[in-house]
Amino acid sequence: MRLPQDSALLTHPASGVAGEGLVGYRGGELPPISVVILAAEKDMSGLDVCVRGVLAHSLNPVVLVQIVAQRLPPRSHDDVDSRVVWFDERHCTPSSRDMRQYLRGLGRDPSTASWYFQQLAKLQCFDILPADAPDHVLVVDADFVFLRDMAFVDGQGGSVLPYGYPLSWRLNTRVHRLPDQHTALEAAGRLVPGWLPVDAYSGMQHHMVFDRTILGELVQRAQDAHGEPFWQAFLRTADPHKWTGASEYVLYRHFAARFFPERVRHRHVDAVDVIQAEGHGGFVLPEVVAAARNSSLRAVGCHRFLHYAQRLATMDYIPVDLRHTVCAEPVSLQLRLHGGLLTMEKAVPPLTLI
Repeated sequence: MRLPQDSALLTHPASGVAGEGLVGYRGGELPPISVVILAAEKDMSGLDVCVRGVLAHSLNPVVLVQIVAQRLPPRSHDDVDSRVVWFDERHCTPSSRDMRQYLRGLGRDPSTASWYFQQLAKLQCFDILPADAPDHVLVVDADFVFLRDMAFVDGQGGSVLPYGYPLSWRLNTRVHRLPDQHTALEAAGRLVPGWLPVDAYSGMQHHMVFDRTILGELVQRAQDAHGEPFWQAFLRTADPHKWTGASEYVLYRHFAARFFPERVRHRHVDAVDVIQAEGHGGFVLPEVVAAARNSSLRAVGCHRFLHYAQRLATMDYIPVDLRHTVCAEPVSLQLRLHGGLLTMEKAVPPLTLI
């Protein structure tokens, strides 16, 4: 997909938007939210830190934290919060098994089903929540922790969405451009008629605020266009040649901004993410949180990837020269976002974040 020329350039957008100015609000003055956290087995050691971060720092009242996983790790009686409940991911519809079978029927690699399962579980989050749940859901990746007070829905009911990482990883600059080609953009354009990106930021930053009305409209448009259930349309339009052939966060943020601009706001979230290969050793989430204790960061993440080198090699939002650099020596990396500025360095112990 070649993007329209009038969308090709973007200067750095202002970050002082609604949501940043809500630090003084507490409790019932802001709309309530539900929280959904998807947790794989590899996330269990840091899950409690993630949950505590949400409960401690959401300025919106949290009525429910739903953990979607195959199991909930044991907690001491003193740590139990009645708002935190477990939903067995094997009861999700469609299941990961359903997706493997569907991908196999399309002649595609079924091993990507687990990756798409967590994306589709987020996009169908209202289906696994109680019918009377609030109209806004904060979805948080289990390996991401909020460190500062933040509002996720403003006083007028507007979702506050992250700009996230640039769609093309240009380092050490706040001026970003839409790439000529991008897997997630192309997949979203195939899925939803009229979908186009609104700026050069992805919305990918390990959390998203979903609005029931906006998400319902997105799903309905995709189903109407393809004549099949949303999850099947999502898988069918994903790029079959990429491990990450679609992105739920890219899809939703730009759909919301284009078709429901009055219902969303956008902000930069200053954060550091450590990315590394799955396996023994490396950093763990509590360690990264501790390293950021005296920093001004608003969030941190610690992520482990299966097939780390192969996935880096297929991430087309990493420019070719930078991709060659990181793939030549696939070490743990420290990615820092600061007001739209992306920097990258090796992550080595002892980790210090300031």
